[in-house]
Amino acid sequence: MKSVQFANVEEQYRKYAGELRAADVQKLREWVSSQPHLPPVTELELILFLHSNYYDLEAAQRTIECYYSFRSSCKNLFGNRNLEANPIQTAMDVLDLSILPELTPEGYRVMLAKIVDPDASKFSLSSILTFAIMCVDIQLWEEGCNNGSVLIIDMDGIHLGHLPKLGIFTLKDLLYFIQEGLPIRLKGLHLANVVPFIDRIMTMIRPFMKKELLEMFHLHTSMQTLYPHIPQHLLPVDYGGAARPRKALRDDLYNHTVECGTFLAKYDMLKRVDESKRIVKTADDG
Repeated sequence: MKSVQFANVEEQYRKYAGELRAADVQKLREWVSSQPHLPPVTELELILFLHSNYYDLEAAQRTIECYYSFRSSCKNLFGNRNLEANPIQTAMDVLDLSILPELTPEGYRVMLAKIVDPDASKFSLSSILTFAIMCVDIQLWEEGCNNGSVLIIDMDGIHLGHLPKLGIFTLKDLLYFIQEGLPIRLKGLHLANVVPFIDRIMTMIRPFMKKELLEMFHLHTSMQTLYPHIPQHLLPVDYGGAARPRKALRDDLYNHTVECGTFLAKYDMLKRVDESKRIVKTADDG
């Protein structure tokens, strides 16, 4: 079993010199120390929270609070992160998730997701998302800060049989975590090869999407209209791009995530909120 190779802290300061300031990271560290219910937070994690919030300290505090509290309480997405469990093994067979090796011209990291097993009986949204978030965790820690993140979901392979399996509470949890707790600068969410019943899916998820997310949310009936946003050459060769095949990229990501399974389990145990220690403000506190 391998451990996660965390991004170099000094490199983050060099990369975002003039914006990322050690003094602000220290202020954030002091705030975390004043919250007895929060787990220990590393300097790299503090930097990720600060950077993802464009160096707004109060916004970073809110993200930290959400990140750890939600991961501790949300059973839908964080209740079973055992990579050897059958639901996660099935999710790995059903979902192809890959991280494109090259950044966009704007410096954005792109993730590509696709359902590759059409058998709806194997489709568990909570298990698929649980595993996907584990992959994202490792990617964040190892890459460190970047200018932004983009997610492409290729809907080819999704059919009406999947619709009843799109649990509304799981979707609500996911959209809440993406918008409030995930320390990334989300720059685009693209659904490509959209299904004929996309309106029914949008009716389910739109109430949980803030204006900012709706503005970066794009629907594409084919891949062609995606290319003005994401240059085609960045995509896998399966999509006419120059990157390695999607399955090869998927195998790299999955193998590395499995290698880090023990580390992830230890991280989850360590990084839990202790609600018994939370300081509850009263009216007298102002």
